[in-house]
Amino acid sequence: MLLADRFRGHADASAREQSPLYAEWSLGIAGDLDVLALIERAPEARRQPALVLAVSRWLGAPLAPWPRLREWMLAHPDALLAELARRTTQVNDVRRLGPVSLALARLEGPVALLEVGASAGLCLFPDRYAFRADLRGAGRDEQARWGAADSDVVVELDVDLGDSPLPHDEWPRRVVLPEIVWRAGLDLDPVDVTDPAAVSWLETSLPPGPSERVDLLRRAVAIARSAPPRLVRGDAVDGLAALAATAPSDARLVLVSTGTLVYLPGRRRQAFVDAVRALGATWVSYERRDLLHDVVAEVPEGVAPGDGFAALALDGRALAVGDAHGTRVRLLPS
Repeated sequence: MLLADRFRGHADASAREQSPLYAEWSLGIAGDLDVLALIERAPEARRQPALVLAVSRWLGAPLAPWPRLREWMLAHPDALLAELARRTTQVNDVRRLGPVSLALARLEGPVALLEVGASAGLCLFPDRYAFRADLRGAGRDEQARWGAADSDVVVELDVDLGDSPLPHDEWPRRVVLPEIVWRAGLDLDPVDVTDPAAVSWLETSLPPGPSERVDLLRRAVAIARSAPPRLVRGDAVDGLAALAATAPSDARLVLVSTGTLVYLPGRRRQAFVDAVRALGATWVSYERRDLLHDVVAEVPEGVAPGDGFAALALDGRALAVGDAHGTRVRLLPS
């Protein structure tokens, strides 16, 4: 995909995320040959629109209309390229735990939870967050709650039950999370939740717009700081077996990946799937729907554009489709 097209796509996504400034910036970059040429001097893996914009903000680019950002980027090319070379995309979005919790609720505990692409490890605490879902379809139009009812972190989710085979009274009684007795994360560049500068980078990685996401991040960081998760620096494929070997043998090993595998080259994605299967682990994924050959998910009729972006799967079997951030899902027939 051409770099300009990636920024146009990011503009559309930013508009859906209610970040008009990022939408404007992305469209501006997509149509500017000078700025595109500058970004193309960065390593291929560092040209993601979200990373380019976050690094620009981190270095002092003003939150101002596109012409101001263009002026700033062209005036600071060396600093921008140097920072891009040392940074990785870090969007530790706990909202994706909404769909993930639906898959975890199908499992018996105790669970040893291992997240690949864990960033700061904020998604390693589903049992310490509260979940609130609006249910619709299948004769339902009400709210359901599960998880830690008194948590300061509330993950909200819109659930279209579709043709769900669950009996009428199975929601929310069916959504009960298993006991988690061990948790660890694997990441190329893990974020220390006790480091204020590292957490500030996480906040900068969020698009400017509604403050709810920043507030949710800060609340999740507070929970993680109360018992910092074990995070190991390593590759999603090469480092997986060694970390998994440290999990307790009397617990079910559950691997979670959410929006992570898109950053692996195609062959490495399959190598990851093969590595998971070699471990005999349970695998919960919330990844781009067309990313993996092993996960086949058809988008049902009536699903809004963008709401079929990702597929929730358990051991490769699709359970639902949803939006990129896990705020809306449509359950699939079992």
